[in-house]
Order: sequence, then structure tokens, then C-alpha cells
Amino acid sequence: MLSVKEAARELGVTPSRVRALIKAGQLFAVKNGREWVLREEDVLTRLTEAPRAGRPRRAEAESRAAQQQEGSVVFPADQAARAHDVYDECRRMFGRLPSAELMAAARSKEEASFYMAAFDFFLQQRQRELVREGVF
Repeated sequence: MLSVKEAARELGVTPSRVRALIKAGQLFAVKNGREWVLREEDVLTRLTEAPRAGRPRRAEAESRAAQQQEGSVVFPADQAARAHDVYDECRRMFGRLPSAELMAAARSKEEASFYMAAFDFFLQQRQRELVREGVF
């Protein structure tokens, strides 16, 4: 967990800019007393995915547009439907803590780590819902 000041240092912006990002919903944070608290993962995600300040140079913009056209992938409808099914099944299986039997049946540490990562993902989503609802 990071304070606004620590997040600002990581992002290379001012604390007031971090508060503005929180207010705009571009950076997730939770109020702890009078202070905002941010998860390190959210700050790192913002750092790696956020656009740079200012207008992009024309050559960079044209290059980026060409890359997007060349690299754009169109998924067939059946592949998208299968992906939706995978998500639904993961949500059903990992919406709760994986059982000890399931963890013991994992074929590798990587598989067990996947189970815990999937559980953690759905847990974080539920926590965000509760925070938005004002319950947590």
C-alpha cells in the first residue's frame, strides 16, 4: 500500500495530480481515515500503461497507427465464445478459495499458483465492488 505522496514519487507527478487521477477514476484508491491509500499494483499499472504528457509526435503517431493496423487481431466468433466460457468457468471455480483437494491435485507449482492467482483476481474484484458500495 502506498500513500498519495509515495505514489506521486513513483509516477513522477505531484501529489495533487495523484488526487486528481483518483477523483477522475483513473487511479483506484481507498480512503483510510483522512488519507488515500493506493495499491502498488495499481500504481505500477498506471506507470506502464499511462500515456505520456503532451501531444505525440506525428511520426510516432503514424508509426503507432500502422502497428495497430498490422498487429490487430480479429478473433473468430467461436474463439470469443470459448474465451467467455473459460472466464465463466474460472469465476465459478475460483469465486471462492480453492479447496485443499484441488490444490493437492495440482500437477505442478505453476498450476497451483494459477489457481491462487485466479482466486486472488476474483477476490480483488469483489473487494472493489464492496468499496464502491461503501461497505468496505
